[in-house]
Amino acid sequence: MPQAAPYPAHLDLAGTDAPVIPHAMLGQPAFERLQRARRRFSWTLTAAMLLVYFGFILTLAFRPDLLARQLVAGQPMSVGIPVGFGMFAFTFALVAIYVHRTNTVYDGMIADIRKGAQS
Repeated sequence: MPQAAPYPAHLDLAGTDAPVIPHAMLGQPAFERLQRARRRFSWTLTAAMLLVYFGFILTLAFRPDLLARQLVAGQPMSVGIPVGFGMFAFTFALVAIYVHRTNTVYDGMIADIRKGAQS
């Protein structure tokens, strides 16, 4: 007859788990600065994207005549088409900005924290 697996070492046999001890790095001021900077930057980019997206949707809903204007007289394409494609370009630009900042600023901060530097 197979034996039951033993209880994991972190479990208390009285039915409660051992207390969770946070990693020491979480309390470092440099790590907290990193988290604040990343959070602030990501929320700024999110707000920019939402502003552009809802601006387009609200313009489409309440002032469709602005987007329905012909781009070139006598041609069937309206202003709304390049504006819509511009939204895609804006989205890709925001992603590129975030990746660039992550690779240049945040990765350096992470490396300093890992080395134990208090910048």
